[in-house]
Amino acid sequence: MTASVPELLQRARRWHAGIADSTTWQAALLKAVAFEVTQHARNRLALLLVLFFIPCWLAIVRTVIPSRPVEYQSRIAPSPVTVDASELALISGALNALTLIIGFMLFASVRRSREFDQRLVLAGYPRPVLLLAKLTGLVLVAILVSGYATVVMTFYTDPRSSGLLFLSLLSAGLTYGGLGVALGVAVPTELAGMFVIIMVSLVDVMVQNPVINPGKDQAVLRFLPTYGPMQSGVAATFTDGGSFGYLMLGPAWLVVFAAFGFVAFALRTKDHSRHAASGSGEPEAAVVTVRLRQDGTLEVASRRGPVMVCTEAAAPPLRMPGWLPLTDKPLGSASPAPGA
Repeated sequence: MTASVPELLQRARRWHAGIADSTTWQAALLKAVAFEVTQHARNRLALLLVLFFIPCWLAIVRTVIPSRPVEYQSRIAPSPVTVDASELALISGALNALTLIIGFMLFASVRRSREFDQRLVLAGYPRPVLLLAKLTGLVLVAILVSGYATVVMTFYTDPRSSGLLFLSLLSAGLTYGGLGVALGVAVPTELAGMFVIIMVSLVDVMVQNPVINPGKDQAVLRFLPTYGPMQSGVAATFTDGGSFGYLMLGPAWLVVFAAFGFVAFALRTKDHSRHAASGSGEPEAAVVTVRLRQDGTLEVASRRGPVMVCTEAAAPPLRMPGWLPLTDKPLGSASPAPGA
């Protein structure tokens, strides 16, 4: 039987209330993912860049680069591929735009939430949950931006396989999104992180474009982050072939950046007060979370050991002993002087 809309809304409210009151690993992950999605949605500048910068940048590349045949040394095709220079430059331009936008979005998100993540860790949130939530937000952002860029690309060129082109752009976005996460927890200033993302993206994408770099058989290109997405994107646009191995080069770089980011995140969110207390001989303080339930009761939870909750009964009213003589005189009244 199909449920009505009010019943579905009521179930959704119950599910949300259950997640809010739960302290399980899955509930903590859902809450952390919600934090990340909300923070990305509030980044209006990045959303404007996605909507307007990508089509404007591709239009400029299509206009400036002359339309002439150029030979591209594809590692997927059995022989070099002769392609149009302006269409080949579109792939480089799309990769450059995606790597910059997604890298900046993840870098800014991680930088802004550093103090909030520190408080969550001190409150008992597991570090792997927080990092996994950031990677989940990265995947969602990369899928949306890559899908939009693929749609825009179809207005300027006719790719042989739009799905493979989307996966190529997604692979590059995941790579630089992972770089943005790693830099967000590692570099001390925002200027340093932005400079690294800009320079790495420009050099990485520029030297792989034969329009700019006509040299062939350069083995150093294989060690660049967007080498796999570039090869796969060219194959998806101009040939009928593809390679799953080249597509997986992007996620491989993501794993490397995520591992580095996890180590830096663990060091950044380390509780130094615990080590100071243990070194001074004082007992280690427990981190306890107290949550007020909807029925008015309190829920006490701890992630670092058992918690003993002690309650004290109200003290009974004070009663006078039975042997103490009573008097009708008010306290503090003076006795009359003798002979008065």
